Amino acid sequence: MSGSIPTAGQLPLLGSALEIGQNPFQFLEEAPKSYGRVFRVSIPGLSFVCYADADLVKRVLVEQSDRYQKDPRELNDLGKLLGDGLLTASGEDWERGRKHVQPAFYPGKLTTYALDMLEQTQHQLSDWKDGQRIDAHTIATQLTLSIIATTMFGADGIEETDVITTAADAITERFKPSKLPVELPLWVPTPTNRRYQRATDDLDDVIDEILRRRREPENTTCTDERTDLCSTLLSAEEAGLLSDTEIRDHLVTMLFAGHETTAIGLTYALGLLATNPEQQERVINEVRKPESLSPQTNLPYTDRVIRETLRLYPPAYTLFRQTVTADTVAGYDIPAGTRVVLPQWAIHRSERYYDDPHEFQPDRWTKMSETHPEFAYFPFGGGERQCIGRRFALLELRLTLATLLRSVRFEATSETELSPTPALTCRPSEPVWLRVRREQTGE
Repeated sequence: MSGSIPTAGQLPLLGSALEIGQNPFQFLEEAPKSYGRVFRVSIPGLSFVCYADADLVKRVLVEQSDRYQKDPRELNDLGKLLGDGLLTASGEDWERGRKHVQPAFYPGKLTTYALDMLEQTQHQLSDWKDGQRIDAHTIATQLTLSIIATTMFGADGIEETDVITTAADAITERFKPSKLPVELPLWVPTPTNRRYQRATDDLDDVIDEILRRRREPENTTCTDERTDLCSTLLSAEEAGLLSDTEIRDHLVTMLFAGHETTAIGLTYALGLLATNPEQQERVINEVRKPESLSPQTNLPYTDRVIRETLRLYPPAYTLFRQTVTADTVAGYDIPAGTRVVLPQWAIHRSERYYDDPHEFQPDRWTKMSETHPEFAYFPFGGGERQCIGRRFALLELRLTLATLLRSVRFEATSETELSPTPALTCRPSEPVWLRVRREQTGE
């Protein structure tokens, strides 16, 4: 075929390590402009090929998905944390796990979950005072954890929220690009790795305690009447269909991944609206018209705000795959065993697909042509391994955002900054400080 794949950054021995370590997001955005839609990235101990093109993403996730698998390196890094949960399982284990988890996300269940989403959001904002300064990420994390507790675990709350948030912080730190030009494996006893090991152990303890409480006699008598994910998995265990370890893996995946990504989306939505008062006013006018909110409430502008937020700040900002068999893309031969990166961040912010791509413009979604590439926007991945909780997350985002703005508005402060962390997710690296303005709405 044609010549060698262009290589981004070719410092002797270091490759692109310094650029990636300093600003990975800028690197993802700028590299395609210099090297094209397919380019190689090398750092000491690691090399991968980046497909910064919507059609190539579709090829990997849908059209030729049998040629690609989840990146074993990513699975190894996450294995201690998530075990064989849906994010990390493969083959028959993944198919069997999805079969048991899928019923928790049927449309009828989502309608039931909506009541908990609305109730938990009302409870969250009930104590806020006019003029109070809040960290949007902290309150979003507390809120999404409480919603996961009620909808997925059948609990009024999860007592160990501090442990979970501490674990999430340690996990995020572990997956940040190193400032060093080499990546240190998990067994090296650095302070970051030790915190990560403690965090995963603590998260295991949380799941064990939740399961212990759910298995107490007074709770098991009504298991058959419950429809939350935890009850469904425990019933499968009683029938001999799942092991205790498999239940743990599915629950820790839901507990960590299920609240983390939605909390990030809500945080950036609140931050973007606070720094764009005109757009916030449009959302407020829309969400305060209905007498009440439900999954069926028509909120087209609010939906566009959420869509635009996830374009600018996709919580999982890159996908990782590895070729199972050789492939040919954009005229280049890609050997079997090649690590491949699909960068949502770069594609979502590319001038090839969006006008003024760095601007927060919710109304751009009313003008998109039917020919706009499907995978120019893929915050939840795609294909058969698209995020199982996609509909749950979108419903949660629209109902929590709408409920909050029915009662309050948010103002930016001198400290308001949206500064994503390039780690396992793009959660904010600093608190997102906003000021609450409580208004009399007549409710």
